[in-house]
Amino acid sequence: MQYVCNIMSSLIALKIIAALSILAVGVLGGIIPLLAARLQASRRFFSLGNALAGGIFLGVGFTHLLPEAEEMLAGFTDYPLGPLLAAAGIAILLWIDRVYFESMGTVSGEESGEQRRPVYPMVMLAALSIHSVITGIALGLEPEVAASLLVMTGILLHKGSASFALMVSAHAAGLNTSNLRTVLTVFVLMTPLGIFFGTTVSSLMQGENAELIEGVFNALAAGTFIYVAIMDVIGGEMGRIDDRMARFVSSALVGSDDVDMPVRDTDRPLKFLLVLIGLGSMAVLGIWV
Repeated sequence: MQYVCNIMSSLIALKIIAALSILAVGVLGGIIPLLAARLQASRRFFSLGNALAGGIFLGVGFTHLLPEAEEMLAGFTDYPLGPLLAAAGIAILLWIDRVYFESMGTVSGEESGEQRRPVYPMVMLAALSIHSVITGIALGLEPEVAASLLVMTGILLHKGSASFALMVSAHAAGLNTSNLRTVLTVFVLMTPLGIFFGTTVSSLMQGENAELIEGVFNALAAGTFIYVAIMDVIGGEMGRIDDRMARFVSSALVGSDDVDMPVRDTDRPLKFLLVLIGLGSMAVLGIWV
């Protein structure tokens, strides 16, 4: 009996340490862009950081979320449901971002002269937050110390880079400092909350139904990550100068100064390298977690 109590106390202590460590890593990864925003050369930093974030999002979608979804859904059907749901996630975000909000932004822009902000930072916050809660619950439910350490290591390896990528993308989308802090606060708290929830409610997220729900969510989230990486982040940083000039002219016509005059982008090869680094780093993490 005493041995069981010692194991339980060690497990609870480990999960408290895990929650605090994950919180600290998330804050550290997200605060770097906030501090960089105060620097004079922050524009180039965020442009290069956005390219790195695009690679990270691609890697998370292709090498983590989609394979995890396929593994979870394989027991329910032989049909490639994971890729189909990922494609559905892309289609849903495409409609929200480029059809629904584009038409709404055009109407409000004509009335107020303000340019529509991209919707993807909030979508990414929601996707990352839900995934963080799920992984936190998984750690909270883990009954063994060794397995808990493994799960904690995997979360720690992802949390900092995800936090950095989210904050860089949110800054690039034009969120002000107050909103950026809110985004960071919400995101970094999600995994510790999941750990607490999973530890206190041990019957939650167990069984086949939970695995099906998590598999479906991971597949949809994979599609949103891939869409955001290609269409918004990488596409925005490595777009053709004609497209960037069109956005600048459109912004100027409605009286907005949010879009800078496009110039020759000498960082394009470096941005491509950073995309590969972000993608490669997530692929390497996939070897262990």
